[in-house]
Amino acid sequence: MRQMKHLLAAVAVMTATTAVAQGSWDRAVWPKAERYDENQARDFHWQPGPSNQPIGEARGIFPGRVVMARYPEAAQWPGRWNVNEDQWFLDKYTSTDKCDEMLTATLQRLTGTKNNKKAWQKVFVHHNQEIRGLKKRGYQQGEVVAVKINLNNSSAGKSDNQTDATPQMVLAVVRHLVRDAGVAEQDIIVYDVKRQIYAQLLQTVWHEFPDVRFVQDGEARREQPMNPKYGDHHGIEAAKWVEAITFSVDNDKFREAKLMAQQIVDATYLVNLALLKLHSYPYNYMEDGDNGQTAITMSAKNHAGSIRGTNEMHRYFNSTEMKKRGKEHDYDPLVDLEASPNLGRKTVLYLLDGLYCGRKWKTYPLHFPNKPFYNRTVPYENPEWPACLLASFDPVALQSVGLDIMYAQSQNNTEPGYYNVPRIMLRDMADNILLEMATPGNTPSGTVYRQDGQTVPSLGVYEHWDGPETMRYSRNINPKKGKGIEFFYIPMGSARKL
Repeated sequence: MRQMKHLLAAVAVMTATTAVAQGSWDRAVWPKAERYDENQARDFHWQPGPSNQPIGEARGIFPGRVVMARYPEAAQWPGRWNVNEDQWFLDKYTSTDKCDEMLTATLQRLTGTKNNKKAWQKVFVHHNQEIRGLKKRGYQQGEVVAVKINLNNSSAGKSDNQTDATPQMVLAVVRHLVRDAGVAEQDIIVYDVKRQIYAQLLQTVWHEFPDVRFVQDGEARREQPMNPKYGDHHGIEAAKWVEAITFSVDNDKFREAKLMAQQIVDATYLVNLALLKLHSYPYNYMEDGDNGQTAITMSAKNHAGSIRGTNEMHRYFNSTEMKKRGKEHDYDPLVDLEASPNLGRKTVLYLLDGLYCGRKWKTYPLHFPNKPFYNRTVPYENPEWPACLLASFDPVALQSVGLDIMYAQSQNNTEPGYYNVPRIMLRDMADNILLEMATPGNTPSGTVYRQDGQTVPSLGVYEHWDGPETMRYSRNINPKKGKGIEFFYIPMGSARKL
């Protein structure tokens, strides 16, 4: 019996060794297969509802318009994920100029203009008229523009390859604001108040615009670089906390979640530069697996880095907790952040950085094998990435497209051999936030969202495309009578057409 156990153990070692040798990953440094449990995936079975049945009210200069540009040459990291001296965010792999070109292409298509100055003029005029009731009022000197970025895996001394805001994309946005919108450097704040700004991001932006301000979770750390213009940490600011958020449910139970940075409260406008990323993944390979708190990390979840007490919100939008409460839909405090006069209502533009996408909040970049990306997945160490940027004035429409993209990439995308699990999975109730945002006065959960004593109007339109092969929404199918999303795809460089 003892000999049989030794024989089986030897066979198991040989099998695992062969799989490591033949597989696409450096599995020797990853958790062992014994840690995998199929029950971990019990809450990961979300599927989209019917196609082309819009819910909510489309927003934007061209209501419901979402634009995606793809430029493969913008993101050329070779994929050495565990080499901390060879990160995806280095300039030799990721191009600011090509990010700038993608932003130009999306912004001009979004606004129906042919140059960036006119595009940004339309951005601010549209916002001021729709939100502030100021007709034909563009950007005025001295008004502060805050840029919310996602730094979920950032630290002052960040050196790993987990995904965060891309320095080159952030710089492209800052270039546009200064060069085309006429915003002074010192009137731009780039922020994530839950994390520290990592060195490469500071260096990339300050190299061209040393007066841009950064707001983070505390004072400057010694690991952060000096501002090249001032020779010190000028431009790095700690969040100054003030109460500025109201919640539609359990408002008295929230404490630190009501706190925002005074610097952002004082800003006139906001650009929501989020990531095209999921929030949860159940398996422990490459990254640690966990349920996270929700399904997607895009525009709405990006504001978890706009307040101090994010943890106080987790139980509300955690689908496991929702099921324990017997709910298929439930109140989501992120809707209140999007409706808040100090956050969502200041937002002039929504962007999703899809250069290097991920499957969970703590993630390495992920290849997208399906249309329109066609990335190789094996071996992982290759330079093919999603390399895209999405833009809209409608946060619900933008995240609807993002959700459709992520679901499409989860299909027929299994890691073969040793692990044999899907590379991407979507957690149940993935669209709860979008349904609540689309109809905040008549929600599936029964919640009535209110801000400033008024019922919140629809924050945008939710819809699924007719399929990943055509990627058509209701306004693509019927431009005259469609009431939902209008989607444009712009291939650039070597990107394939639809």
